Amino acid sequence: MASFKVIIVGGGLGGSLLANGLMNNDVNFTLYERDPADSKREGYQIRLGDAAMEAFECCLKPHHVASIRKRLGLSTNQSSTAPIVCTSQFKIVLDLSQLPNYSRSAAINRVVLRNLLLDPVETAGHARFGKAFSRYEIICPADGQERVKVHFADGSSDTCDVLVGADGSGSRINKQVGARNIVDLDSHLSFVQKGSLPPSRVRMLPQRLLQGPIIVFSEGRSLFFALYLPPARNRVTENSNELDYDADEASFYWGLSVPREMYPDYDPDEGGIT
Repeated sequence: MASFKVIIVGGGLGGSLLANGLMNNDVNFTLYERDPADSKREGYQIRLGDAAMEAFECCLKPHHVASIRKRLGLSTNQSSTAPIVCTSQFKIVLDLSQLPNYSRSAAINRVVLRNLLLDPVETAGHARFGKAFSRYEIICPADGQERVKVHFADGSSDTCDVLVGADGSGSRINKQVGARNIVDLDSHLSFVQKGSLPPSRVRMLPQRLLQGPIIVFSEGRSLFFALYLPPARNRVTENSNELDYDADEASFYWGLSVPREMYPDYDPDEGGIT
């Protein structure tokens, strides 16, 4: 009888983390990613809270978890923070960090995190790139044991006992299964942007933004603004009053959500995300 095997479709954050957990527990698996190995991605920011760190500790070795913690962003006094809810005039309504049951989080660049998770899987020879998922089928070999045959767009296929769909919000596996748990929200238009954060720009920011992210709600609109200030690799700073951060990787990020009815003629194909 063939050994038990798992196929993971999708080499993003979830698929890569699961792959590490399987690899560290000696489970036979292969991860398939549609993008080529040398694809260049521009990632936005993601924030990691207690639940994420618990997942890392379950799936990763201690030194691997430590390497992720080293890339978490800073604030003026700590790495883990909580958003501050403000009015449209940026007056504080609620500081969520003051709520004992609200989970704090720390920022990290999505691409930095993805590379930290995927690189060990690739190094161990478990990752296959340029493999876009096409469909799957249930087969019953001569031994009578049902298995899953996974087909890819290039005509190749592989067989496993368990197929994991980690192929994102537009998951083809999810669609074939018939799950209807992914619902498009078409009531709002959403825009995201990020930019660099050289020291000269950081010095111009109000102290509130250096303390953690902010959220603004106004007339059906919402704005989220946050910084990613990873620690400096050499840990040396000339001015003890300034944040010691890696300016090459640092960035600001904002996301704006507005009711679609406010812009009925807006064409998302011309810019923005729906």
